[in-house]
Amino acid sequence: MATVSGKPVIGGAAGGIPLQITHDITGFLVHSVEGAAFRVRQLLNNPELAKRMGENARAYIRANFLITRQTRDYLSLWYSLENKGRNILEL
Repeated sequence: MATVSGKPVIGGAAGGIPLQITHDITGFLVHSVEGAAFRVRQLLNNPELAKRMGENARAYIRANFLITRQTRDYLSLWYSLENKGRNILEL
């Protein structure tokens, strides 16, 4: 999973991993050991790419997976249920 530490991630393109890694944006999805090795070399040889992906990964995790985002969604749901007909953007 991409991390809030700002590091790009290389993960297998199976199960829930593709929901957590945006290929070529926050890290790389691979289908084999050879693919993983290729992507590791790519990141080691291109520190700017690794830095950019790491920054993207941090922003993606903060926006989509942290408890603060989940709490905001939960509170927004309750607000909308309690205030039918009112715009939720009033928060």
